[in-house]
Amino acid sequence: MKDFLTLILTNITTHPEAVVIDTGEEDGYEVYTLTVDPEDMGRVIGKDGKVIKAIRSLAHVVAIRQNKRVRIKLNDAGQPGAPEATAAPAKTPEKETPVKDQPEGEDLIAGAIDLTQDQPKS
Repeated sequence: MKDFLTLILTNITTHPEAVVIDTGEEDGYEVYTLTVDPEDMGRVIGKDGKVIKAIRSLAHVVAIRQNKRVRIKLNDAGQPGAPEATAAPAKTPEKETPVKDQPEGEDLIAGAIDLTQDQPKS
């Protein structure tokens, strides 16, 4: 499995020499922790996480063929021993933005478009 992951990562990264794969065990799973150069993180994660999801899916297929259970983790910031990559916490605004006065109850409903009536055809 480690050779398989190394093959994939070294071919999609611009710094293949920086690819490090650590192995371990957790809750009955073989855990592979991937570390890549910080410049390659976006390439490995992919748009909306599609690349790392594909890598995990392929690893899962290989694991099934080997009668194993695997987890693939990606180190954040390319630092060995760093926690797994996660979404950045949302920033809270420094000042609260006041919400404009909105009509309540029936006033809100009365101002809505009535979708039950036939609309004129264009």
